[in-house]
Amino acid sequence: MIICPHCESKNTVSFEARNRPKAPYVWRSRTCKDCGKKFTTREYTLEELANLMEKDSKTVVNLKDQCDDLLEDLAQLLSQYKNG
Repeated sequence: MIICPHCESKNTVSFEARNRPKAPYVWRSRTCKDCGKKFTTREYTLEELANLMEKDSKTVVNLKDQCDDLLEDLAQLLSQYKNG
């Protein structure tokens, strides 16, 4: 269940979803139907979360790649808000 971080409503809708080739999550752009605010989510399966929690060097590399992907997504969102 997705909850709006602005008003805590459960009434949200997803307008865009992206799969990253190396990332174990789906990135979604969402809008709250109650307050109208936009936000994003990164959605993992339970299996993917379990893999991320393993303590080995491969996991650290995966986490770095995911952080890089997240920063790229944030940069795109910021440019959209500035231009829109």
